[in-house]
Amino acid sequence: MKRWIVGLMMLSLAGLTGCSRPIDFSGTSAFWSVDCSVNPSSNMKAFAIKYIGKGNQPVSKVHYSFENSNNFQNEGKSDTQSTNLRISGKSTLVTPYVDEAGFTLRIQWNEKEETITVAKK
Repeated sequence: MKRWIVGLMMLSLAGLTGCSRPIDFSGTSAFWSVDCSVNPSSNMKAFAIKYIGKGNQPVSKVHYSFENSNNFQNEGKSDTQSTNLRISGKSTLVTPYVDEAGFTLRIQWNEKEETITVAKK
């Protein structure tokens, strides 16, 4: 009987551990990389957008928006001028996590524009 109870407890702990793992998304283009993470058990989400383009020309006047996502509706801009710009954010989920295979990030900078596919890892 004790073995059965211990086995059941171990199985329950293993199940709970699986629920607390974050769900990761990523995407890359010639100029940008984006990593996103959602942790449904803590209702937290985070993203990081990084400029990976070649050359020494500074990036400025950046505007980004997440599109076609139920979990990431963020949009923003950065007027910082940098050759290695990184934009990040973290917040709580407004609604419960919705399972999705991916979404897009539209980003504009230096009068250029890209749409990046962000897929579940």
